[in-house]
Amino acid sequence: EMGIMRVTTSMTNNATMNAGMSVTGSTLASFLDGDTTDSMAASLGNKHHSSMNVYTKGKYEKLQESADRLEQYTGALNATDNKSLFEKAKKSGDATEVYEEVERMASAYNDLLGRMRTDTSTVGRFYYESLKGVVTDNKDGLAALGISMDKNGRLNIDKEKLKAADLSMVESVFGAEGTLSSRLNLIAGKVSDSAQANLKSASSQYNAAGN
Repeated sequence: EMGIMRVTTSMTNNATMNAGMSVTGSTLASFLDGDTTDSMAASLGNKHHSSMNVYTKGKYEKLQESADRLEQYTGALNATDNKSLFEKAKKSGDATEVYEEVERMASAYNDLLGRMRTDTSTVGRFYYESLKGVVTDNKDGLAALGISMDKNGRLNIDKEKLKAADLSMVESVFGAEGTLSSRLNLIAGKVSDSAQANLKSASSQYNAAGN
């Protein structure tokens, strides 16, 4: 199984600065550069303390798994070496693996977006809106490939139109020359880190309480 490939900030600095999304006075790029792992759960406040363990024990584990999947698939699409999905497709003339990875990425994105939709914390809402913002910024390119965004931000794929698209068009949107995969990869990595930090924090509180 392919390991998770994390796109570094330096790899996407220009792209994120050029397409940074303004949220509460900060660009997506500057926010992602910061340390945001001090928890989505913390911003829920003391009144939610009694339910926090239940939330984190189940949902944060699933949230981390979901974010890791999106990080993996976007990392694969964003790879630039001669063994990357796009380079392999160009050499073999068979783009099946590319199309399948795009479908997996869209599914992982939809799953993560759905899991974050009910997170009312400040950081959680920021990530949720950031995910949708990246897709919105790429909606024209996605539409040309048969991929649309519904009112909740979820992606829907016209598989026949996607497979009929020229490989270079797919690469321009999902590959390293575009911003979609690299920006989603960064956000997914941050969500995973934050979920892991919250899970550890909640586990410590859970154990300290003698449960």
